[in-house]
Amino acid sequence: MLILIFCLFFHLLSPINSLPVVCYYIINQPDPSLAPTDLCDNFILINSAHISGGGALEYVAEELEGFGHLFDGKRELYVTITSSNPSFTFLTSNTTLIHEFTKSVCQMLKSFNLNGVDIDWEFPVWSRDAKKIDKSNFGTFLRILKSHLQISGFKLSVAVSGPPTISRVAYDVEALAKYADMVQIMNYDFHVFNRYSNPLVGFNAPLHPMRAEISVLGEMNSESSMKTWLDLGLPKNISYFGIPTYARAYQLLTHYLHKPYSPAIRSRPEISNYWDVCIFSKSGYYTNVWNHNAQAPYLYGKDGLWISYENQQSILAKMAFARKWGVGGVMVYAVGSDDYHGKCGYGRYPLLTKISKLARS
Repeated sequence: MLILIFCLFFHLLSPINSLPVVCYYIINQPDPSLAPTDLCDNFILINSAHISGGGALEYVAEELEGFGHLFDGKRELYVTITSSNPSFTFLTSNTTLIHEFTKSVCQMLKSFNLNGVDIDWEFPVWSRDAKKIDKSNFGTFLRILKSHLQISGFKLSVAVSGPPTISRVAYDVEALAKYADMVQIMNYDFHVFNRYSNPLVGFNAPLHPMRAEISVLGEMNSESSMKTWLDLGLPKNISYFGIPTYARAYQLLTHYLHKPYSPAIRSRPEISNYWDVCIFSKSGYYTNVWNHNAQAPYLYGKDGLWISYENQQSILAKMAFARKWGVGGVMVYAVGSDDYHGKCGYGRYPLLTKISKLARS
């Protein structure tokens, strides 16, 4: 799936050693009036536009206008463009079509006083319906897109995979390094339930591998993700370390087996926001477990619920890691998954507030 995202960059006066915080924002999640404008340096707006099957740019003008008016020019606004993988393959295989498309993108940015675009293709070469030529075509697409954006001073951001198994084969890293202003590394979704191939519970975004994880399993963590990208040649100064605010929940086969990689019978997608998880965590009915090796928490209960999530401790570990590696910034997905109403008793946006504080300290 392609997501082109035209972002709103907001530059704050901050300490010289601060890390920029990029925030993904799904339109109306939450209402724009509740957007954490003081916590994010850049906003990436998603779910407001898409690419048609014929490679044309389509978007919802009312949503772009409304978001732009809310900030009154104080931030740079980008809009999300989604498509199926075949549409993106079709678009990038025709240079004439690419030029026409990028001209439309630039015209949209100008019309709504936007400032850049973020590309999220999940994933070139790797997807079931992908083509081997996607990798080189994506590099060509970035080159042409950048040439059009640069004329008007627009920026180019690209979202890329976290799992090294995908990263090694899907991207032209030389093109990323040459044309992208920011590369958002999606250090999450390392473990996703599948009843046939992966009917097990697991951490959504572990920082490090656990002792028993070897081979491919040992690479399903943020440390391995970042190391892979840097080994492939991605410059640190454009690498943005991704941190999720959302959780992944599962239904255990039995609550007697609850450690990571225990059998599960289904996912629980209705439980994904931090305010849901913190209520469970504080209820006294569920057991909270901190895995020292993975630097990640989970909770489970006698009802068989098992949740991988982020908390203050895991955020602290991730931010310390990002600073140690000298990345260009951190990225948060997504604003609306945090506790923006303050239901947990820790104030509004407790996870994002922690990230922002550590980024600016």
